[in-house]
Amino acid sequence: MIPCCCAPPLDRRAFLLALGAAALAGCAQSAAPRRALEPLQAPADRTSADIPWIDFHTHLQRRVTAEELIGQMDRTGVARMVLMALYYGDAGSAVNDGEGTDEQAADYARRFPERFVPFVGMQRGILVNRNRWLSPDDVARNLLAETDRKLASGEFFGMGEFMLRFYPYTTQLGVVAVSDMDFPADSSLMRYFADLSARYRAPMVIHCEAEPEAAEAMERLVERHPAAVVVWAHNCGRSSAPRIREMLRRYANLHADLGLMVSVGEGYGTWWPRRTPWMHLVMTPEGTVLPEMRALFEEFPDRFFVGTDRAHARAWIYHDFLARRWRLFFSQLSPPTARKLAFENVERLFRR
Repeated sequence: MIPCCCAPPLDRRAFLLALGAAALAGCAQSAAPRRALEPLQAPADRTSADIPWIDFHTHLQRRVTAEELIGQMDRTGVARMVLMALYYGDAGSAVNDGEGTDEQAADYARRFPERFVPFVGMQRGILVNRNRWLSPDDVARNLLAETDRKLASGEFFGMGEFMLRFYPYTTQLGVVAVSDMDFPADSSLMRYFADLSARYRAPMVIHCEAEPEAAEAMERLVERHPAAVVVWAHNCGRSSAPRIREMLRRYANLHADLGLMVSVGEGYGTWWPRRTPWMHLVMTPEGTVLPEMRALFEEFPDRFFVGTDRAHARAWIYHDFLARRWRLFFSQLSPPTARKLAFENVERLFRR
């Protein structure tokens, strides 16, 4: 068992031994079979205009109902949607339009089991604390124990989105994200989460802008945890095609999601919210997939997922536009690669 909250600071060796002991003892933390998903059916002659797709990277907010999400999905051909609760609430100058919960995500999945796939949400105010990442305390210990229980239940398929290197922003819709986060990917707390990922074969979605120091820490995390399932969000933090190619060749456990990478204006597919020398795009504003990125996806068609990244409730008004951009994106890939990025890769990931 994970030590109780009154235990001394976490020791990684003790943590790993506790996980092993829990598995051998068959206690509550032993993994139940993950909920089975009905395989998606898509005839081989489906074109990019009508193949089903899975929104692998998106979020859940308190005031967005399951029925509203189903309506969005049915209108745009989204077969399934991963739900990562956005716990952040509005406080001070922050306007997050969030306050979702894992329990809300699990409820939606119970009611619509073939449409929603819940992850344990990691966008939490308690994680906006550098010391907690470096030296996990009782709050961190409790979150690890809670995450362990949820993954063990078989209801939750992964964890995310971990916010490690993140730039603050203000949007035209009035959303204000105030925290300039800079937490090392190979910190003690992140390595405990990587241990959970390895144990449950649970993908962990990580937001980390690929600044040199931050990217080096990400590589150390991936290298030191070869059994963890690491999904580096936003095309590996908007890295260049040569850099991503090098990492995918080196690390078999590294994947990338393309959450929001087809957007225009305010979104991670652009230079927003700040432009840096290590930031690279996937698609032009006019809708052309850049040749070096298209070649990357064709070379590694099994390692990418797509997503809309609707982080704030009021931003769902953009869902139809982003769905059209994803259809345009799929149309520029070879049909086999388009199918893999649209849904086959995620289907395979969830059946490990």
